Amino acid sequence: MTESYQQLLYNSIMDEENFTGATFSGRLRGAELPWKKLVIRPVIIQNRWHLQFSYFDETQNIVKNYAGDEAETQLRTALDLPFRNFHLRLIEENIQINLTKKGKPMISRTQLETPNELDLSHDRQKNTVLKEGENIPFLRALSMTTSDGKLKAGMQNKFRQINAFLGLLRDSGFTVSEIEQFTEPIRLVDFGCGSAYLTFAAYHYLMQMLGKQVHITGVDKKAHLIEKNTQIAADLRWQEIDFADAFIADYATDSPADITIALHACDTATDDAIARGILWNSRVILVAPCCHHHMQAQLEANPAPEPFGPVLRYGLLHERMGDIITDSFRALILKTLGYKVDMVEFVAPDHTPKNLLIRAVKTNDAIHTESLEEYRHLRQYWGVTPYLQTLLDDSIFGE
Repeated sequence: MTESYQQLLYNSIMDEENFTGATFSGRLRGAELPWKKLVIRPVIIQNRWHLQFSYFDETQNIVKNYAGDEAETQLRTALDLPFRNFHLRLIEENIQINLTKKGKPMISRTQLETPNELDLSHDRQKNTVLKEGENIPFLRALSMTTSDGKLKAGMQNKFRQINAFLGLLRDSGFTVSEIEQFTEPIRLVDFGCGSAYLTFAAYHYLMQMLGKQVHITGVDKKAHLIEKNTQIAADLRWQEIDFADAFIADYATDSPADITIALHACDTATDDAIARGILWNSRVILVAPCCHHHMQAQLEANPAPEPFGPVLRYGLLHERMGDIITDSFRALILKTLGYKVDMVEFVAPDHTPKNLLIRAVKTNDAIHTESLEEYRHLRQYWGVTPYLQTLLDDSIFGE
């Protein structure tokens, strides 16, 4: 750890006017950590400013509050631990610090259009869709909870992922009042559903919590998971959920999906899912991209445009640039076709390094010419053809 980035973290966290939260995660190569993650946030206790430290391991969350000199001491102790990733949230800025294998800090700063909320409440009630300790049948059927609703050991991360997903679904317009505009049954397709944690969660939220008529299909190419998921649905007596053994590109249905989901589909499979959502005119498309090999190959084959030669010289930066470029193209195509697009953190960086989620909500059917021009310029600059474009009508892009 270098003094400069340690000092940046220390000064920012001790700034009572601007600090809203920080997450330390990951570990340096070859080092040992007592915790998987450390979350720090400011709280007011008995009219005094404190730092609240939440220490996470596989099974528990230990919370401690410190003020004054003790807070400074605990913070310096935390900064000496061999964490590798640091996400710092200030009122008007987010700062991401990642250490390389050799311990060199890579610092990224983002100015925010919408300020981070400063919540100084001591016993903050998390605004989650599912509450820990509730007796929820589908969680029990998936072997996540005991018969009395308690989470089993090792299931905290999966529970947080489910809640993060449902929160994104809820915030995409699926509130009790806004969902009335959807024609029932609401159809949702979950591409690459795997063990179907999120597929079942979506059914529970839309059908049982909001009381809407739905039909949900999970699609995956692993036949044994399709069989297992189908049996779980039967055991739950959930008749309006089914599973299909198919590749994303091969899946066909006579009933277009209102909601298209693909979380961590590999490489161009994410593009297959986005294209399906676009062609279905889905109201909402949620994708969490995984690897981006298709774009990486194109970037390697073409000379780097100026002044990016020094950036693409390094393998790690080359890979990250490919990720950013690919997802930027995806966002621009969606915006061109009438979607409102934002990119959000799906789960904490320590749960998976691929934690970006693209959320697209259909707002109109008109071509957004400004986004189309931005897309064309970006394509020309990098000299590449995004795979998603090859799946759509060339007339969209004026070609």
